[in-house]
Amino acid sequence: MKLVGFHYNRSPLDRSKRFSPSLINRVALIDGYLRDAGLRLFVHGPQHISPTEDRVDGWIFENRTFVPTTAELPLVNGNWTHRTRRLLDREGMGYERFGIFARERGLGIYVPHAFSELLGNKHETYKLVRGFHETLHPRCEIYTGSEKQLEHFVETGPLTFLKPCTGSKGNKIITIRRDDPGLRITRYDDGERRHEAAKSVREAAELVGALISGERRYVIQHGVETLRHEGSTFDIRVTMLHDGSAWSGLHEVRLSPAGSDVSNVRQGGETVVTEDLLLRITGPEAAQRMLHELMSESHRLAEYLERLHPGDILEVAFDFVIDREGRLRLLEINTKPGLAGIGADVSLYDKRPEHEAGFERWVYPHTGSLARFLMRKSATHT
Repeated sequence: MKLVGFHYNRSPLDRSKRFSPSLINRVALIDGYLRDAGLRLFVHGPQHISPTEDRVDGWIFENRTFVPTTAELPLVNGNWTHRTRRLLDREGMGYERFGIFARERGLGIYVPHAFSELLGNKHETYKLVRGFHETLHPRCEIYTGSEKQLEHFVETGPLTFLKPCTGSKGNKIITIRRDDPGLRITRYDDGERRHEAAKSVREAAELVGALISGERRYVIQHGVETLRHEGSTFDIRVTMLHDGSAWSGLHEVRLSPAGSDVSNVRQGGETVVTEDLLLRITGPEAAQRMLHELMSESHRLAEYLERLHPGDILEVAFDFVIDREGRLRLLEINTKPGLAGIGADVSLYDKRPEHEAGFERWVYPHTGSLARFLMRKSATHT
């Protein structure tokens, strides 16, 4: 039995947290596709790999259960490990040493750690995207905490975002909106919104300092006044997939709760079909034009990023908004997104008949593309 690796950061036997539907669907469906090609998916954490051993402890997914298995270290590995550097430094052989070890052993890790690290930093992402399209991404800087920096952003745009430098699923985001006669500050965390009012930029800077005290580094970014639907803002996530032969894309709208400037599902947003929402807001002709522009821009951006690691990127997700002039703006890039559509919210084993259309639209194409990429790598990797 030839194994294809799947890197994940937590043991399936750890019952302290429930596994996300996105993980269960990835493992179950990719493994199913691989079986048809005489392969199996082998889940293991890079922190468990020893530089002196050829075998590693992991798990095979069998009858809806993770079965402990020890196997020879796979040469081809899909990578959905989060906070990899911290994980390897705390529990494994160390991040730098692991990189050397992987190169010496000829391990294929898709997506590469270096790509995830680069685009996991929102400021580095901004700088990279500027090389592709100078005005696609709103201006972004590392937040220094200075009153002068905050004043510049607040005075040059109606909405300002402060976000953790690395991915947070919308948690701990702070927005500052000009709200006559002062400023309205909102902090988003685990679906809750906390509002504060400030009469001046100095007062706002003090409030922000208290809100992020002790937290990791933040970026400050111009917000975008977006098209809205019945009082809700929305973004469009485009997940670009490379199956080892060509790029394809899936798209979905994430619609915020009414009055919110954050549309992440973790913050109360919901997933809806892109075509349906754009049709309601703009009409058929404009909706078709926007969709064409959205996918054309996403294909070009995916090809631009692939130059960093040719042939090694199997998925990357772009979060776009549409401003009130109808222009696309890119807010974030995610190298390890959840499954498209309802695949991040509904498990294969919990789905009901009304979910099947969503699985057909998003989940099956997504996992099928990932599986084809890994199968093609397995057939050529030596």
